[in-house]
Amino acid sequence: MAKRKGISTGTTAQRSIEEQGHLRFNTTTSLLEYYDGTNWKSIDSPPIVSSVDVTDVDSTAGGNETFVITGSNFSTTITEVRFVATSGSDVVASSVTRDSDTQITAVAARSSFSNAGEPYSIKVTNNSGLAGTLGGQINVDSSPAWQTASGALASIFDAGRTGVSYTLLATDADSDAITYTLESGSLPAGLSLTSASSGAVISGNADAVGSNTTSTFTIRATANSKTADRSFNITVYAPVLTTFNTSGTFTVPTGLTSVDVLVVAGGGAGGIDNAGGGGAGGLIYRPGFSITPGSPISVTVGNGGPGPGPGPAASVHNPGQDSAFGTLTAKGGGGAVNGGPPSPGTPGGSGAGATRFSATGGSATQPNQSGESGNYGFGFAGGNAQGTSPGNAGGGGGGGAGEGGEHGNSTRGGNGGNGRAYSISGSPQYYSGGGGGGIQAGYPAGNGGQGGGGAGASPSDQTPSGLNGESGQANRGGGGGAGGAGGTESGGSGGKGVVIVSY
Repeated sequence: MAKRKGISTGTTAQRSIEEQGHLRFNTTTSLLEYYDGTNWKSIDSPPIVSSVDVTDVDSTAGGNETFVITGSNFSTTITEVRFVATSGSDVVASSVTRDSDTQITAVAARSSFSNAGEPYSIKVTNNSGLAGTLGGQINVDSSPAWQTASGALASIFDAGRTGVSYTLLATDADSDAITYTLESGSLPAGLSLTSASSGAVISGNADAVGSNTTSTFTIRATANSKTADRSFNITVYAPVLTTFNTSGTFTVPTGLTSVDVLVVAGGGAGGIDNAGGGGAGGLIYRPGFSITPGSPISVTVGNGGPGPGPGPAASVHNPGQDSAFGTLTAKGGGGAVNGGPPSPGTPGGSGAGATRFSATGGSATQPNQSGESGNYGFGFAGGNAQGTSPGNAGGGGGGGAGEGGEHGNSTRGGNGGNGRAYSISGSPQYYSGGGGGGIQAGYPAGNGGQGGGGAGASPSDQTPSGLNGESGQANRGGGGGAGGAGGTESGGSGGKGVVIVSY
């Protein structure tokens, strides 16, 4: 150990226990130091921290953040750079490089910083143990965090293309407002993106497609200039039509929550001998009917009532059977009573026409109640029989889903009421027309209503089946036409019902 002008010099390793207050120059630290009787202490000026180039850290970005710290009096060896948290969970730099006595480069993991600790102060400690601190410099500004999982966002079936609305959500740890933009790709045609406080809202009416079409797109969430991207896709399905001509089960595809459904019951049979036409099967058209994905639905397709005859056996009437799709039940059409005494039409989904003289048509029993898009159950009453005597009166037409049966009179059998038209199968088609009323010789019988209703018969205006009433059309739910008054005639059978599901 050397001695220079009364002050000894040497390395840290060359220290020796000397009198309290003795000064020496430490060549290891390049600082004067003295012994206080217990420890050696360096004589130094503390460092001054003036600024840092990074003031926002994204703790979710991963990797390390490099900080360039400027100031003065940074010693040759920096003991520590510490980022002092307000919460007490400080972050110590994993590496420190002294660039000069006025600049330090420090590195720390971004994930070490938290919102709870902001704002972080910067503390630089020289090898003398003296430190300088610059307070409240670094905030944690994390990127938004997506809450909505990436990938398939939705499957849009054709029945659910209208009123589409999906919300995508991201959150921000700093509670900064988040805006959402379409970064790449495209939404299905007809849908648009709106940025709202509740999230990214994709809404509108998706355009119909000819084949299943998947649109892939990326949504960017931005909060205070920090961004997070996430990719999604939406598939729009081409229309699918399932027609049940017999009873069975509808298997609900995964993701399907609603369907458009048409339920038509079996039509009632027409009577004989100046009788009324059969009432059409009750009809339900229910767009947007809610269903449970993956849960099978029972389907019943009702048969039409068998045509009676030959012979004027009074009080015989053969109604149609109910059809059903899950909880939706269409009521079978009323069967007309055979001739003999005057008889009112029997009730049904649509009522049967009355038989012979001064009798009233049957009432409609199909519930007509409000649903998601207005009324969805349809059925009308049968027509009355009006004439001058029991043997001189045409039977009333059977009621249809669109209108009541026409009244018969002494010169004509009543026409069956028309049904209703729907395009659920792709083109407009009428369903549930009422059967035409019969009449005695010399006068025209009633025509079947539009929608599968069978025509009535008379001895002078015979159907292709002679005196027999024409049967209602199968899988349209039409009422059967009444047979003519000849003693050997038969009433027309009611048409079988149908259930059609579109999605």
